[in-house]
Amino acid sequence: MQEEPNVPEINYGQEDQWETENRCGACGHGLIDRSENADSVLCSACRERFIRYPVPKLFIVFSAVIAVLLGFAFIRFPKVIKSYKIYVKAEAKAANGDIVEAIQGLHTVMEQYPGSVPVAVRLTDIAMDGGFYDDASYVLSNNLSGKKMEASTVTRMNRYIDKLDRFFHTYDTVQNMQSKLEEAKSKEEVLETGYDYLNQLLSDPEQDKALVYYYMSMFAGDAVEARRCLENSIQEDDNMLDAKVQLATLSRRQGDLQYAENCYNEVLLADKTYSSASRGLAIIRLLEGKKEEGLDLASRAYEQNPEGDYVWETYLIALKENAKNTDADALVKEYVSKGNELDADFKSYLDGNLSLHDYYIDE
Repeated sequence: MQEEPNVPEINYGQEDQWETENRCGACGHGLIDRSENADSVLCSACRERFIRYPVPKLFIVFSAVIAVLLGFAFIRFPKVIKSYKIYVKAEAKAANGDIVEAIQGLHTVMEQYPGSVPVAVRLTDIAMDGGFYDDASYVLSNNLSGKKMEASTVTRMNRYIDKLDRFFHTYDTVQNMQSKLEEAKSKEEVLETGYDYLNQLLSDPEQDKALVYYYMSMFAGDAVEARRCLENSIQEDDNMLDAKVQLATLSRRQGDLQYAENCYNEVLLADKTYSSASRGLAIIRLLEGKKEEGLDLASRAYEQNPEGDYVWETYLIALKENAKNTDADALVKEYVSKGNELDADFKSYLDGNLSLHDYYIDE
């Protein structure tokens, strides 16, 4: 029997697969034209149609709207980033002594985002930690009152409020003391009346003891009692920076320059812009004979706060000690032209009748 010839079978599946892979991706009928582009997925007819087909007007409008929105977003984006950086870096700035810059920055952020609880809380924390009680009181009243916060935050804010209530209550109470002082007939009686009035406030739990002791130091009968009051004030509230400055100045007048310097430096670590502390350090440097460094510190204090207590005077003395007489004379002339009068001791120093040591140290 003759065998049938071996005829290869036709695989119709492969043909179907080839046609599927080479059909136009748009119409699905024509074969893909790869004459101009090896990666094309369109037939020649569809390619021409897509080249000539215009972009839908609705799509153009939609794209324009998206572009405008993105434009606004990118315009606002830098401001958001800047505000966020201020917020994040505020605590580190305050810890580094740039507390004024930190607080001012957070106030700027609060103006942009008055409803932001985290920013308001951070501002309040920094202000309270640094003794900027006016700033803390303002934010608590205007930005945090009635806002929802975590329980621990509420507890802390209430503690701040209690402190501020006592502080400002004491301030108002001391202002009311003025009428009693006006009845006094001599300087000694003024000091005694003021000291006794304040001393009685120490037993009132609604008063801020740190502030009471601070004011008592101003009415103390002698340097020993003034020192005790200032030390008690600082012990009650370590944020009483001016009490530290006054304690440093008292120590300097008593000749303890090292203790005074330590106090001034402690204040400047908390607040680099505290002009009274910079002024105090300037005096110490001048007394030590480090005249250029003294002038630098006095100049810094003058730039920070030209109207600060004795800041102008110390700057003028630093100029004189550094033989910058022309600048010093110009300052005196300007000062006197405004109707001001020179203190007798200060005038004695300028006239050469009182030494720098005798002017700044009591012995």
